This record gives sequence, structure tokens and C-alpha cells, in this order.
Amino acid sequence: MKYILITLLLPFLSPAQGINFLQVNSLQEARAEAIKQNKLLFMEIYAPDCHICNSFKGVFTQAAVGGVYNKNFVNYQLDIRNPANQMALKQAGVIVNATPTFVFFEPKTMKIVQARIFGEKENTVTMVNAIATKAANPAEQAAQFPKRLAAGEKNPGMLVNYAEYARITGDTLANIQAMNAYIALLKPTQYSSQSTFNLMQVALMSPDNRLFDYFIRNLNYYNSIYDPSTVRMIYENIFQITLTSSRSTRLGEAGLMKLKSQMARTGLDRSSIVRRTWMVESDMLFKQRKATQAMKVIDELINSMPSALGPKENQFLCDYVKGKTKDASALKKAKNWCLYGTK
Repeated sequence: MKYILITLLLPFLSPAQGINFLQVNSLQEARAEAIKQNKLLFMEIYAPDCHICNSFKGVFTQAAVGGVYNKNFVNYQLDIRNPANQMALKQAGVIVNATPTFVFFEPKTMKIVQARIFGEKENTVTMVNAIATKAANPAEQAAQFPKRLAAGEKNPGMLVNYAEYARITGDTLANIQAMNAYIALLKPTQYSSQSTFNLMQVALMSPDNRLFDYFIRNLNYYNSIYDPSTVRMIYENIFQITLTSSRSTRLGEAGLMKLKSQMARTGLDRSSIVRRTWMVESDMLFKQRKATQAMKVIDELINSMPSALGPKENQFLCDYVKGKTKDASALKKAKNWCLYGTK
């Protein structure tokens, strides 16, 4: 009878403990606690209404997961919907493309040592513990990625890890290098696989590679096997990243022409393409001292708008041109935009 009683009580005397998440109100409080405990800081960036995020709740309660995370990290969950949290992420240099995103920091410097975006069907003990194990191991931390890539390492897991880390931290050049190295390992038969499709969602940042070329040429096929809204999200994100990142200035005429061609393949009409690319194209032409051609691009923009530009838009174009060129003809035309509504 005594043996039976002890057996029945064991689950209550030694409960399985999952991840112990701090109950604090800010990233700074979590950082302070991590410094105090001399541990790395783990942050799960989530949204309460994110079904993928919610699917991880069961994994987080597992003792096997808690054993890894509670030993090595101070753990914190950050709600992406909170404006204060969005500002904290910006200050920490974290770009959130999807939830959940796992980020691991060295708390004193807030340097990101590991990061990963999780997708569908990745809510397993093995996968959640794998990224934590890498974060806790200096040889697997982000500081080693450039050295490993430069040394010619072709481990697919490392390359994908590096690419995701680079996208989360906004390092476009590193992302392109890691993704290109990974894409070189893929066979064409793998381009439309679920894993590659997932990777395009969370890691790809450049349209200038054979994977994206294949994707754009075969949109109908992707739409037939995947959710069309997700397919569109992928190419829209790539276009936006390309045109708004610092590398947009390096597109050149050939790169911009290729980008426009890819946009057209998605079904975008010429007016939409002009409205997306005009600033990059005109800036490139102004730098080449081709003011006349740059002004034609701006004229095309104006003609592509669904309605006449108002005072604010005219003032913006005036200031834009004045800041880009000293060409007398261009400045004369810009002056008319500045005077819009005053005559």
C-alpha cells in the first residue's frame, strides 16, 4: 500500500517543467534579469492570434525543452502587436518577417547570437531544442557564420540558419551570399518542395538567383499546389525588400530591367511597376547625370497616378529633384511643382 501511494504521488512531487518564461512587462526587464543570472536571453516573438505560435504551446511545456532552455537562457515572450514592443525590436535591430521568431541575445551587448523563424509543422521538441543548442554553443553562434561561409562550408543547415539570421537582422548582403550558396546545392526538382517554399517565405531577400527566376516563371504551378495568397506574399516581399534596401542602388540598368520583367510576369501592369520603381530608377539616372531621362521617369510616374497630384505630392517631387541634381532644365521644371497651388 505504501509503494502504491508513493507511486501515485510522484507526478505531483516531481512535476515535469517546461520553459519558465519570465512574467515581466518589457524586453529591458528581461535583459536585466539575464544579466543578473549571467545567461543568454531567449525571446520568442509571437502574436496571440497566430495559429503557428499557438501550436508551440504544447512543445514549450515539455520537460525535455524546459531542461535545455531553463539551463541556458532567461526566457521571455514578446507580443508583436504591442507598439512599445515594436519599438523595442527596432532598437534591438530585429526585423520580424513572420511569427513565431526565436531570437537569442548576449544581454550585456544585446548582440544577436542566434535567430530562427519557425513555420508550419516545425513545432517539435527536436527542432525547438536544436536552435537552442546552437545558440548555447559558441561554435554555432552567428559570429561564426561569415567565417564558415568564407571557408567554403556547404552544410545546408548552416547556410539556411545564416540566411534566416541575416534576414532577421536586415543584412541583405550576407543573406544573398548564404542563400546563393544554399541554392547552388538544390536540384531543380527541389525548387517547388514544401521546405524550399517555406524558405522562400522566411529567408529569401533577392530576386537575382535561379530559384526566384524559376518561381516567377512557374507561378501558375505554385498557385496550383500552394495557397495563392502565400505565393503572392513571397514575390511582393522580395520586390519590396529589393526596392527599399540599401542594395537597391546597386541594381544597375540590367538589374532594374530584370526586376521589371519579373514584376510583369506576376501580372502587374505598367503603371503599377512605374509607381514601385520610379524612385530607384530616377535616382540611378540622376547619379549618372542623365537628368533628362530621370525627369521622363518622374513624368511617367505622374501620368501613371490614378488622380492628379495634390500640393504635398508636388512639393515632395520638387524637393526630391532639387536634392538630386543641379541640371538647370530639371530644376526649372521642379520649380513649377514647388509653386503648385500658389498661382
